[in-house]
Amino acid sequence: MNESTKEEKKLDSLVLKQAVRDLASKDVDLSNSAEDYFYSKDFKQLCERLDIDIEIMRKAIRELVEYPVISKKKIANDIARMIDKSFMHLDNY
Repeated sequence: MNESTKEEKKLDSLVLKQAVRDLASKDVDLSNSAEDYFYSKDFKQLCERLDIDIEIMRKAIRELVEYPVISKKKIANDIARMIDKSFMHLDNY
């Protein structure tokens, strides 16, 4: 993997992590905006670049949206940690 691709994937993983955290925000506008992002063309392209199954992600997002804010925050933080672990290997190239 070349340096440019590695940096792009790291950036994409940070965008994904922030979108998940925004989804769990108490700020309704921010949360709604994040939810819209998960159904956007940009998100589809991000999933393709990161080789993530978009349908599995969208199912998880739909389920996450149903939780109360407190639970959403904990789950979003757990997901953020999983994203970090999944893309940690990019630092080793």
